[in-house]
Amino acid sequence: MVPEIKKDIKSTQPPARAVSQPANPLPTRTYPLRVKFEKTGQLQYISHLDLNRTLSRGIVRAGVPVWYTEGFNPHPKLIFAAPLSVGIESVCEFCDIKTTEPPDCEKIKSALLATMPEGLRIVDVYTQGDQPLAKFSTIAFSEYRIKIYTIGADEGLAAACDKILRSPLKIIKRSKRGEGEIDLSSLIARLEVRFDRLSGEICIETLLPADSANYTNPELLVGALSEHVGILHGSVTEEYYSILRTQLYLHDKITPFK
Repeated sequence: MVPEIKKDIKSTQPPARAVSQPANPLPTRTYPLRVKFEKTGQLQYISHLDLNRTLSRGIVRAGVPVWYTEGFNPHPKLIFAAPLSVGIESVCEFCDIKTTEPPDCEKIKSALLATMPEGLRIVDVYTQGDQPLAKFSTIAFSEYRIKIYTIGADEGLAAACDKILRSPLKIIKRSKRGEGEIDLSSLIARLEVRFDRLSGEICIETLLPADSANYTNPELLVGALSEHVGILHGSVTEEYYSILRTQLYLHDKITPFK
């Protein structure tokens, strides 16, 4: 008879592991920081995702003590104000980050200027001390400068463009909620159209809604003028237009966002 062998249950269990503490414990406090920058030149053609990546890498290379998200893929968390469509330049872009220690704004600005590519220029880096930064949701309007170089441009054509944009103008506007017909002229809060004899361009200064409910893409104005006035119907090598966002405003249409 084979003797019964009693197994030691305890010996078959793997040894318990000691719970280790993270090498860099999570900060108990973070500090909000706002970065104002310009996006011009070739950078107008990069997507919002690529802009996020470019700015994130620049922040890391600059040695900014930026706060990282938690989870399996920690990364600097950047929040942008009123992201633009591809092909639009801007001299008033805003991005919020958090730092893990009280920020030296001038030092961070200098470090960022040295790491950013051409076309992405850091304008300002600031906090509001112990006060919270203004929320991006308070942005209500965007100011744009549109320049159009088209065959036959003169004072008469500029006047025709002005008249069309001030008259009832039904267009199809696409949004997350679908498509709908709107009167484009009713969304234009401010408009100035003139002909620049020196450059031969039609120059349009306009103020358009920028809030999430009424956001109006300035490309809609160019498209409407192309359809109703006949501009930009020639060769793409001879005709062109550019759009530059120059300022963001609060609901009163006077106070710049900061």
